[in-house]
Amino acid sequence: MSNKGPLKLEIPSQGWNQFLTARKEMLDSFDKARIQSRKHKVETYHGSVAEAEIRKWLNKFLPKKYSVTSGYIISQGISDEVKAPHFDVIIYEHLESPILWIEDSPDSSEQGRSLAIPAEYVKSVLEVKSAFKNKAVVDALEHLGELNELMSNIDEPNEIYKKYLPADFFCGTIFFELRKENEFDKLALNNLIKGIYLRGFFGGIILRGEGYSKPYTARIELLKSKTELKSMISKPDRSMLKRFCDADSLKINDQLHIGAMMNWLEPNFSRFAFDLVARLNGTFKVDSLSSFHTFGTSK
Repeated sequence: MSNKGPLKLEIPSQGWNQFLTARKEMLDSFDKARIQSRKHKVETYHGSVAEAEIRKWLNKFLPKKYSVTSGYIISQGISDEVKAPHFDVIIYEHLESPILWIEDSPDSSEQGRSLAIPAEYVKSVLEVKSAFKNKAVVDALEHLGELNELMSNIDEPNEIYKKYLPADFFCGTIFFELRKENEFDKLALNNLIKGIYLRGFFGGIILRGEGYSKPYTARIELLKSKTELKSMISKPDRSMLKRFCDADSLKINDQLHIGAMMNWLEPNFSRFAFDLVARLNGTFKVDSLSSFHTFGTSK
């Protein structure tokens, strides 16, 4: 390697195209499962595969101080008479957390087993859905809403018997695809804004948009404003498969309006991945790239 002077940031950065193979592998497994699920009376198999693929990828990608599982979030502040909801993607502190119990699953992989994790060690919960459409968005937010009691307060630093999710807990959504049949389902984007009522909700991504030849991923981010954000480009006849799409804002109070922006770009998969690491490590900054690793676009 020749010395040409001080290094500078390069775009595309080294290895960005290779990093996208993880996205391709997840989508390939999802497509195979969708074909197989057509043979079943209830077509849910591909949804389970989607969740398992996300867990498998994250367990390979994330720093080893974190781990990913499906399972239950358990609080010593909730009675045993209350049934704990099951979540498909839980990121927790692998080196610190005890495992309360292990439940076998039809998914035979290590990541497929359901673990019970104490709430104070849970860093994030991600809801994974097959297709981006209104019903899937509503279902995802309703399920995350089952954490509201654990989000409703924050334990004092010196509290011995912690009962709540930690102060830096965050949550979001992952959708595998936006299909042509749902491209005008704007209510899905509008309703995703309601995730703002969940502590730490950041929005989400869509891994694939039908019709794109390049490996575009959609990033859906929430926008904050002191005044109403009226949609500039999302007219009723504008497809969400266009490169950019936005939504009318939701009025939270007289001082805060929340909107949503969706954009389709090649670097969005790697941006999501490294934003996730930054959020877990407490270094995430709004409106700033968390890393230039694997950041690039094709010509």
